[in-house]
Amino acid sequence: MSGNPINRLAALLGLVAVGLIAYGVVTGSLELVEAAKRAGLTLFAVIVVRAIGRVGLSALAGSMERASIAEQPRRRATDQV
Repeated sequence: MSGNPINRLAALLGLVAVGLIAYGVVTGSLELVEAAKRAGLTLFAVIVVRAIGRVGLSALAGSMERASIAEQPRRRATDQV
């Protein structure tokens, strides 16, 4: 299975939501038109969550990298290696 954890989590949440929609259709408590609207909204939500998670994780990794670079001592040209 390939993909990062953010994509997997978003896909899992979307699958659970679609499963609940399917359960509503099978039991008759949800009509097909309403199920289609909910499925479209679920798809949109999964895409948005995935994008926000990717940007957030990228920003966090970038800030951690900058912090680690700032902590490293700077070498001068006269320092022995």
